[in-house]
Amino acid sequence: MHQFFGQNQGSRHIFVLYGLGGSGKSQLALKFVQEAQANKRFSEIIFVDATSEQTAETDLKLIAPTSSEDTAQQGLQWLASQQSEWLLLLDNADDTQLDMGKFFPHCSFGNILITTRNPEVCQHAELCLNGQVFRVSDLDVEDAMNLLLKLVGTKAQAPNQEELALAIVKELHCFALAVAQAGGYIYTHGKMNKYLALYKSSRDRLLAQSGIQLQSQYALAVYATWDLSFKKLSLPAQTLLQICSQLHHQNIREEIFERAMLSDEKLHDSDLEEVVTELLTQIGGRNKDWNSLVFSEVTRELQSYSLMEWNQSDDSYNVHPLVQHWSALSISRTNMKQSVLAILGLSVPWEFEIEDYRYRCQMLNHIMPEHPDTLSSMANLASTCYVQGELNEAEELEVIVLAARKRVLGEEHPDTLFSMANLASTYHAQGKLNEAEELDVAVLAARKRVLGKEHPETLRSMANLASTYHAQGKLNEAEELDVAVLAARKRVLGKEHLDTLNSMAGLASTYAYQGNWSKVEEPEVVVLEARNRLLGKEHPHTLNSMANLAGTYSQQGRWSEAEELEVIVLEASNRLLGKEHPDTLTSMANLAVTYWHQGRWSEAEELEVPVLEMRTRLLGKEHPHTLLSMTKLADTYESQGHDTKAQALRTVAKQIKESQNAVQV
Repeated sequence: MHQFFGQNQGSRHIFVLYGLGGSGKSQLALKFVQEAQANKRFSEIIFVDATSEQTAETDLKLIAPTSSEDTAQQGLQWLASQQSEWLLLLDNADDTQLDMGKFFPHCSFGNILITTRNPEVCQHAELCLNGQVFRVSDLDVEDAMNLLLKLVGTKAQAPNQEELALAIVKELHCFALAVAQAGGYIYTHGKMNKYLALYKSSRDRLLAQSGIQLQSQYALAVYATWDLSFKKLSLPAQTLLQICSQLHHQNIREEIFERAMLSDEKLHDSDLEEVVTELLTQIGGRNKDWNSLVFSEVTRELQSYSLMEWNQSDDSYNVHPLVQHWSALSISRTNMKQSVLAILGLSVPWEFEIEDYRYRCQMLNHIMPEHPDTLSSMANLASTCYVQGELNEAEELEVIVLAARKRVLGEEHPDTLFSMANLASTYHAQGKLNEAEELDVAVLAARKRVLGKEHPETLRSMANLASTYHAQGKLNEAEELDVAVLAARKRVLGKEHLDTLNSMAGLASTYAYQGNWSKVEEPEVVVLEARNRLLGKEHPHTLNSMANLAGTYSQQGRWSEAEELEVIVLEASNRLLGKEHPDTLTSMANLAVTYWHQGRWSEAEELEVPVLEMRTRLLGKEHPHTLLSMTKLADTYESQGHDTKAQALRTVAKQIKESQNAVQV
């Protein structure tokens, strides 16, 4: 600020400090003024309380020389006549209905400093030749600690006070007013070592307490500053803020509410569905339609008080964590949490394309901290965890959903069988193949009995069981089922239906494990071309086809062709799924094998070391994929002459396998 007001003197300067109430805007402005006065930077400094039109006009009347007919405009005219380096401080310009421009002197010189919660006030600075804006957000950790320790003083010192201060300011998210309030409380009560535990147990009571007597600029309590804004909000804006209090504070997207409003899924609880519809209608939904303009107006209203922040880079919104805690207190509905979880559940489709996969990944932060109160929401959450590679979390949820659906809906209800099939898929991905087989067999038998032999869901169950047989090494049983499913799907669904292509890929994979290479390459090429055309180049199923064809090339010794495909798959998996996703790790392992066969052992090692580390951490050292990674890395070490490293890995793998065999016996 000193640098800004010190340049281009003689011309108009406008500087806007904006941010959430309690973030320290006024304190920052006053500190600047204090330092500027000491340096005699400005010829005159005029303080104006811009809370309302009335308060602003009252202060502006006092600018001009004394007259019985002084008005705000006369005060501004007098200021415009003073061709000097004066500073006009418009503090707390938060009223969204008030144009601050009417309080600017009509001249081309002078300096104006504004503090506001309303980001739209920044337009005055942006349109000025010498204008600048600064968003006052959370303090950095060091500044927050310094503020706390300064307010605490020597009265409440503790032996480990810096460590305590660090823990306290992190819990307060380094929010200026909250830190100041904590400092005042500790100064008064002298209990720095007990404050953190007290805050965690009585946060809302502490943040609702008013002020710090020794620091008059912090007179209002944290929550009281926001209560003033909340009372001015429209009902839709209040509703959206309350909904956001139940979500993660970052990455809040309009897409959540639009998808939920347009969803055809019905909630089992009709009363809950009515509440969800009412909430969505208030913020942009109507009659199974969505109005983005209404939603943008609601979010803009929240932004005008800095209660919500828009991220232009990814079109998402953030709400400060402390604002979330405060706004949750204003909720009168007893079922708001359940309603928001239902909205999240409705927004996640069962059948999804690549865009839906990305959406599921984005939503994981919102639904991981809480367990949904409805089976539908919990099942959708489990599905999200599964595709994200969070297999243990998926299993935990699916076990709960399956037990509940068996009890509520019955053993052979379609939803119960769906849950059973999902849990089987999770067991398969975890390497728990016997558990997967048991469930796959049960689901197939029930669906044959309830739906018929050629129903699409029955054929899906046959394909799942074939996949499990394949993983267990029961290749003849897998082939028998794969052939039957492929024939039925061609007949019932058509040759290019996605399920038919899945069957073709599964049968090709079985042939590959049987070493029947003459039957492998042709169907894999057909599947890859069809998925490329129907799903797109970067759909997970297309990438899987590409990986399968690369594997076939590898078995035929066509290493360059294999490498070309594997590099594409790995790059896409890294970008779309993340470095630690199971499919990404498989892609890394496959490319490492190709490098090994090409004699590029150091490049193979660079991939195999992180794969082993991540599989050990994510899957456990006893998972088949982890053991395979150990063996492959040992081969690579051995090829490079690192025999000691190779032997150490082989010994570990051998001990784990012997332990597993002993348990089975």
